[in-house]
Amino acid sequence: MSKSIPVVWMSVVVLAAAVLVYANGLNGPFLFDDHVHIAQNRWVKIDSLDWHSLSQAWNSSFSAFPGNRPLAQLTFGINHAISGLDPFAFKLTNLVIHLLNGILVFILTRLVYRATMGPASDLGSERQLALVTLAFWLLHPMHVSTVLYPVQRMALLSTLSLLGALTVYFHGRLKMSRGERGAGWMVAAAPIALIGFLAKENTVLLPLLLLVSEITVLRRVSAGAGYTCVRLIWGLFIAAPLLLGGWYLISHHETLLIYDGRPFSLEERLLTQPRVLWLYLQWLFVPDISQFGLFHDDVTVSTGLLNPPTTIAAIIGLLVLLAVAIFSANRAPISAFAVLLFLASHALESTVLPLEMVFEHRNYLASVGPLILLAYLVTIASARLNVRPLAITVGLLLLLSYTVVTYLRVNNWSSYTTFVLTTAENHPNSSRSNFAAAKMFISALGQTPGDAPRLDDAARHFLQKGLNADARCINCLFGLVVLDLHQDRQPAPDLVARLQDTLRTGFVGPTKVSISQFSFLVKWQQSDGTRLAPGVLEGIFDAALDNPAWGHTARAGIEAAYREYYEFVREDLPSALIHAKAAVEAWPQQWNYHMQLVRLLKRLDRAEEASAAIDRAAHREPVQRPIDSDGPVSGA
Repeated sequence: MSKSIPVVWMSVVVLAAAVLVYANGLNGPFLFDDHVHIAQNRWVKIDSLDWHSLSQAWNSSFSAFPGNRPLAQLTFGINHAISGLDPFAFKLTNLVIHLLNGILVFILTRLVYRATMGPASDLGSERQLALVTLAFWLLHPMHVSTVLYPVQRMALLSTLSLLGALTVYFHGRLKMSRGERGAGWMVAAAPIALIGFLAKENTVLLPLLLLVSEITVLRRVSAGAGYTCVRLIWGLFIAAPLLLGGWYLISHHETLLIYDGRPFSLEERLLTQPRVLWLYLQWLFVPDISQFGLFHDDVTVSTGLLNPPTTIAAIIGLLVLLAVAIFSANRAPISAFAVLLFLASHALESTVLPLEMVFEHRNYLASVGPLILLAYLVTIASARLNVRPLAITVGLLLLLSYTVVTYLRVNNWSSYTTFVLTTAENHPNSSRSNFAAAKMFISALGQTPGDAPRLDDAARHFLQKGLNADARCINCLFGLVVLDLHQDRQPAPDLVARLQDTLRTGFVGPTKVSISQFSFLVKWQQSDGTRLAPGVLEGIFDAALDNPAWGHTARAGIEAAYREYYEFVREDLPSALIHAKAAVEAWPQQWNYHMQLVRLLKRLDRAEEASAAIDRAAHREPVQRPIDSDGPVSGA
């Protein structure tokens, strides 16, 4: 026991260091998706922990299962009940979960080493490996966006469940190898993962992660007298789920692989992801603060094997890495485990599903394998090669660099202004980063009128940079229109025509345009400022609705904004009714649209139709919750 005390205290020191490094970022604001899921979601804002309030928070998502992620939403509600809408409390909760994940990484690393070494396992080496892995993982700068972005509670919780599931599985497996009862521990991995599934769907990867573990670090671990039991568990928790998952993907490919609204195709995504995976590995081992950020739309999409030329090299390199890992699993199990765990962790979000190309938080779990390998090279392999002093020096320098870069990133997250400007500076070719900076300056126009010329120039600078990066940046074009209105100018006809053409023919996915842009312009028409000339706003709406690529939720939002325009700006109730009905048709699960339709029918003295609309709404059993308005500056 006495020998474990230094390791325990050193682990506490590492955990405390993580708290100190992250402390300054806990006061940062809510950002982007935080507003939709938390700050503007009235159903999350519970004030007590009674059953009714907790149930309300559990069902507070605007998505259907499993995308509603009720467990994460519940924790947001608990945060609000305890401390209100204080970002500090939400970020602190994320940090606590990060520390818990770090503890599980420490335990899992020890189990991985123990499984690999068998009778030759050395307790001192095991503890050193786990401690160094803990330090690398907890203090790695790639995890900043997961910890300090409250909405990424979803990734934190799903990782907590997967790490917990792997830990109990390893523990049970090793107990059975010693002739002890361990089947219950192994079976417990499944329900633990199922709990995490309620926070994010990534936990469906557990069978693949277990397969990786069995063919690498657990391949030499005997099942002892429980061999039959272990084989049964393999069949139930590895083979069967993988076969069912493959069948589900194949049989539902027409609904799962819809790339409408994405600025890339399935083929382009498959060609690009090998380059992205190598990019992730680069960030893991040689982190560069200028390459980190929330938005990575500046990563070039591969359109062919030689466009860009690194595409074919990345694919070949990945295949070679995969082959080496598989064929060396017996001789170098930890290396194989590191590679295969990294790739398996990306199997859901970095393959065929029509998701964004790049996100740092996808490496929150995936980084565990490579960082275990890095710690192994520093602490154990180096001793065998008689280069331990050099390796320890390199390891300490790496840890220092990780900590410094993490500290600098945390400081960037400590205020909205710093975050936005740093992101735009680090990603000058990202239209989304530049638009976020421009939006900040546009928002400040109404707050500091004396600085209007300077703010206008700054906003235009970033909007133009966004358009230089993407000539069809719809948000940027909307921003230029709003800037003119703020300066009491009518937008130039060529700007309006360009916006309309891009809305009609361009990519209109959620990463390309915020639907709140439309409702903002409608609200502006109701303000005392310079209004758009007659017909201009209608032309913008009509151009957008001509584009068939909108998702149903986005189209419903546009129709609802158009209804608001006709109802409150033009006071043309019959035209408003057309768009109210279209919003309901596009998204019948959204209760708010039904209520808008009913209210409008009542204004038109069509009581029977209003009653019928209520009946239809009840029959459809809408489950979506209305979300508060963004406010007048969110859309520009």
